[in-house]
Amino acid sequence: MTFIRTDLPSAKPPDQSGITSWVHFGDLHLTTREEQNYSDLLSLIEEVNRLMVDSLSFAYLPGDNADHGKIEEYEIVRDGLDRLKLPWFAIMGDHDVHPKNHDNFLQFMMPKTFYRFEVGSYRFFALDALACDDPRVFDISREQLSWLREELEFATAAQKRSVLFLHCYPSELGKSSAPLRDLIKRYGVLLVDMGHTHYNEIANDGLTLYTTTRSIGQIEEGPVGFSIINLDNGVVSWRFKPLGEWPFVMITGPADERLITLHESQLHDACQRMTVRVKAWSDRRLLRGVAAIGDQKVELEQVAGSALWHANLDAERLVDGVYSLSVNFTDEDGKSGEDVIRRVVNPSEQCKTAVRASRDNENAIGAWLEHGILGTQLGPNKYGRKW
Repeated sequence: MTFIRTDLPSAKPPDQSGITSWVHFGDLHLTTREEQNYSDLLSLIEEVNRLMVDSLSFAYLPGDNADHGKIEEYEIVRDGLDRLKLPWFAIMGDHDVHPKNHDNFLQFMMPKTFYRFEVGSYRFFALDALACDDPRVFDISREQLSWLREELEFATAAQKRSVLFLHCYPSELGKSSAPLRDLIKRYGVLLVDMGHTHYNEIANDGLTLYTTTRSIGQIEEGPVGFSIINLDNGVVSWRFKPLGEWPFVMITGPADERLITLHESQLHDACQRMTVRVKAWSDRRLLRGVAAIGDQKVELEQVAGSALWHANLDAERLVDGVYSLSVNFTDEDGKSGEDVIRRVVNPSEQCKTAVRASRDNENAIGAWLEHGILGTQLGPNKYGRKW
C-alpha cells in the first residue's frame, strides 16, 4: 500500500473563539502493532476525534515517528494517523533517519522535510534537524537557514507571529545552532515546539518559549498523554493531558507569569477589568465553570458552539502581587476539572527583565505539576536511559 502525500495538508482555521490550538503527540517510536505505544496512540486519537476535534486546528508530531525508520514501522504510523480527523504535520527525528536517508519519511509522512503553513495570524515553520542523514548529528542545512531567514522576514512584514517546529532544542544543533538562535532572537519567534527529550518541559529565555512533550513510545516518567497548546492573541498556554482524564481545562488568557516574555509583557498589563478565557472539554456535558482570584469568584459563560468559556474579574480590587487564578468545572457526572496559573498584578514588576542563561534549555521553568511537568528530566539527553 502506498501512502505518498503529494501536497501539504491545510490546517483548519481557528475555531469560533479565535484561538489557535493544536494537539502535540509526543515521539511515537512505533515498531509493531503488538506494542503498547501503538494501542496508546489509537486511544489518544480516539479521544481527540470524539471530544476535541472541533476546537483544534491541527495535530503535530515532533519526530521519532518510526523507531528504526523502517517501512513496516511507517505503515503502522500511518494506520494510526489515518484515523485522525484533524490535519496533521510531522517532522524528522533522529530515529526516522536510521536508514541514513529521508526516503521513507517522504513517502509515508510529508512531501517535504521543511515547510511552512499558516493558521490565523500565525505562521508555522517545520524544520529538519537531520539534514545530513546521520542520526548522531543534529543540524539544519544552509538551504533551510536561508529559506527560514527569508520566510521570517515575510512573516514580520505581514505582521504574522512565528512558531518553529524542531526535533531538539536549537542549542543542541551543530554549526547551525548559532545562526538559528540568532534568527529566533532577531525576528521575535514566539514559540519553538519540540520532541526528543521524552519528558514535558517549558523553557523561557525572556524572548521565546520552548516546549517539549513526553514521548508516547519511550516513557520514563508519568502517564501517557498529549499536550495542547493555545495561542490566544499572543498569549501562549501549554498543558499536558493524561489519557482518560476528564474534564480537561486550560486557561488561555491571561498568561501565567512563567510564560510571559519581554515581547509579550505589554499584553498582560493590569487594568480595571481582567478577562479570563478558558477552553474546557469533557466526556460528559459540562454544567458549570467558576473562575476565582483573591476573594472574587465569578461564573464563566460559554461561547456558543465552542469550547471557550469566559468571565470578567475586577482587577482594581487586587493589590500588587502574584495571585493564583483558578478555574473549576463540573460535568453532569459530578466529575470536576481545574486549571490554576500564577497571575501577576503589577505591570512594572512583570516587565522587568530576568537574568537568563545563554542556552535555551537551561532556562527551563522547572516543575509545574498542575500542567504535567514533573521536573525530573528523565529522558535520553538528561537523566534517563540512553535509548
